[in-house]
Amino acid sequence: MKKLASLCIFTACLATGLLAQDVSGTIEGTVLDQTGSAVPNAKVSITNTDRNQVVRTVTTDATGSYSAPLIP
Repeated sequence: MKKLASLCIFTACLATGLLAQDVSGTIEGTVLDQTGSAVPNAKVSITNTDRNQVVRTVTTDATGSYSAPLIP
């Protein structure tokens, strides 16, 4: 009986790790010019190179930073 209970607990622990898996990611960065200054309002296109398809286009903020969450 102890072996069965231990096996059930072990299996439950493994299954909870599967719930943490995700199929998307986030791309973040900063756009700088040649002098190292931030470039505000720059358009950043994120492209799937396998399909040559733009997945998302974002614009940098006042500090030149951008973030594109939930990229498949």
